[in-house]
Amino acid sequence: MGRIADAALELLAGGPAHHRELGSLLLRRGVTRARDPAGAVRRALRHDPRTVVLADGRVASLAQALDGVTLTARLDAAAIDEGSLPLDPDLAPLALTKVGPRVALPEGARPGWAVAVRFDGGAGVVATRSQKRLGRRPADEAALMSVVRRRFGETSAREPLVSLAAVVVEVTASNPSALRAPGMPLSEVLSRAGYEVHLGWIGRAGTRWDAVVEAHAQALEDRASHLLGEGRFGPSAEVQAELLRLLGRVAPDRVSAARRRLARTLARDDRAGEAVRLLREAFPEGDPDDRYAAAALAYRMGDAVAARRWVEEGLARAEDATSEVVQALADLGSDLDEQATFTRLRSALEGADDDPLALARAIVRPRRSYLVEAMVEVTVGQMEVDDAVGAVTAMATSAGDVGREAGLACGAVLGGQVASAAREALGAGAAARLPAVAGLVEAHPASAWITSLDDAPDQQQLIIAVAKEEGRVAPLVALIDVEELNGAARDAFFLPDMAPVRLEREVLQPMEEIGLRPQPLAVAAAVAQLAAALRGAGMLGWRLPSLEGQPVLERARRWVLERWEPPESAGV
Repeated sequence: MGRIADAALELLAGGPAHHRELGSLLLRRGVTRARDPAGAVRRALRHDPRTVVLADGRVASLAQALDGVTLTARLDAAAIDEGSLPLDPDLAPLALTKVGPRVALPEGARPGWAVAVRFDGGAGVVATRSQKRLGRRPADEAALMSVVRRRFGETSAREPLVSLAAVVVEVTASNPSALRAPGMPLSEVLSRAGYEVHLGWIGRAGTRWDAVVEAHAQALEDRASHLLGEGRFGPSAEVQAELLRLLGRVAPDRVSAARRRLARTLARDDRAGEAVRLLREAFPEGDPDDRYAAAALAYRMGDAVAARRWVEEGLARAEDATSEVVQALADLGSDLDEQATFTRLRSALEGADDDPLALARAIVRPRRSYLVEAMVEVTVGQMEVDDAVGAVTAMATSAGDVGREAGLACGAVLGGQVASAAREALGAGAAARLPAVAGLVEAHPASAWITSLDDAPDQQQLIIAVAKEEGRVAPLVALIDVEELNGAARDAFFLPDMAPVRLEREVLQPMEEIGLRPQPLAVAAAVAQLAAALRGAGMLGWRLPSLEGQPVLERARRWVLERWEPPESAGV
C-alpha cells in the first residue's frame, strides 16, 4: 500500500495509536522526512482498508483488533441443512475482514448448539468449533455495553443505529484479551439490555427496521452527494462504500448502480485502478453496464486493450440490442478501433507523405471525423502554406475519389488558401461522400448546457455539442472563471466525438453527481458566452492549459464561432 502505511501497520500491531504518535516514531526511524509527519501518516492511511479510526481518534489495525476474536452463534435447522452460517447477526463484525457472507460449519454441529468462530489475523482464516454450552464473559460484556450506551447517547436520531462491528473493534483493539474466548452470542447480550441486532446494526428494541434502514440508506446517499459537491472525493467514497455494504444486505437490486457511482468517485479521487478492480469484481454478475463503466475508465487510463476487451464482453452479455448501454458500448468500441487505425496510419505515413495517394488514404481512412481532423492537422497542417496548397491540389486532382475526399477534409479543417485550393481543384459544389468527411464539412454547434452559479459561484462550465456524422457530437467544454478571471475562460477543450448516450453518461450525469447540474442553454447564447470568455482570456494574457495538448482555439473558431448560423437566417 505504501512505505509509510506499511511501517505504520507494523507499529499498530502493538495496539491503537494517534497519528501524531505514529508520525513521531516514523520520523525517528527515518521512514518519513515530512515537516508534518502526523499529516503524512494520516494521508497514507486515509484509504487503507487495513486500518480503522476509533471514536477517540486513535488508529487501529483491523488485524490487531480482530486477531483471536471469538464470536459465537446458535445453530438452527436451516444452518445445519446448508452446512454454513450467515454472518448476520452475531458474526457481523467479521465482515470487516472480507470473510463471508457465510462461514462453513464444523463437523458434528447440531441444532441448538452453538458455533464458536475464531478469526486468525495472521493467517487470515476463520476456525470454527461446535459448543454445546456457552459461558458468560462479564467483563467483556460490560465493556461492550459501555461502548454501545455511549454511542447511542452521542446521537440525536429518533431511531438511531450503531454499527456492531465498530463497537466490537473499539473494545477489542484497546484490550488484547477482550472477546478472545467463547461466550454468549452478542445478539443475546444486547437483547438483555434492550437492544436488537439486524444487518450488522444495533438498534433499540422495537426498531422499525425497514423504515430505519431505508432512512439510513438515504442519509448515506445525501451525505455522499454533499461531500461530492464539496470536492471531497475520498470521504464521499468511504460513505458510498458503507452504503454499498448496506444495499448488499437490504436492496440487492440497487447495488449495481451504487457500485458504479462509487467507482466514478474513486476515479475522481485519483484511484482509477481501485475503481476498475471494484467493477471487475462484479463482472461475474454479467451486467453489461459494469463492463461499460470499466471500459470507459480503462479508456481514460490509456489501457486500450482492456477497454476493447470489456466492450466486446459487454456487448456479448447485453440482452437488448437497442438498449442505451449497447449504443454506448458500440460507440466506445468503434472509437477505440479508429484510434488504433489512426496510430497505425500515422506511423506508416512517416517519410511517405509526399505521395498524394498514400497521404489521401491516411487522411480519410479513420471513420471518425475528429480523427480525420487530427490527421489533417499533423500532416498537411504542419506544411508551409505553399506546400500545403500543392499537396491538397495533388490529392484532389490525381488521387481519385479518395483524393477528392481528402481535399474536402483539408479545406474544412485548414481553411484559408488551402480551402480555396480545394474549391478550385474540386469545384465549388463538391460534396463529401464519406461520413467522416461530411462530419467536418457539415459540423455546427447544435446544443449547449451551462452550470449555475448557485452550484459553483466561482466557476461555470459551458458545454457546446458540435453536431458531427452519424448522430455523434463533439463536446467542447469551457471552464469560465467568474471569480478570478472575471468571466474569462480558465480552460477549454474538445472531447473525442461520441454518441449522445455517451455524452449523457460520461459528461452530463457525472457533473450532476458532483452538484453541477448542467442546464440547457440556447446555442446562440452559448456561442456568445464562449466568444466573450475566450476573448477575455486573450486580453488578460491567460494561456489555456489545454493548448499543450490540442489546438483548441483554432478548433473552437473553426467548428463553433464560425459555424454558428441562427436558424432564422439559414439559407439567406
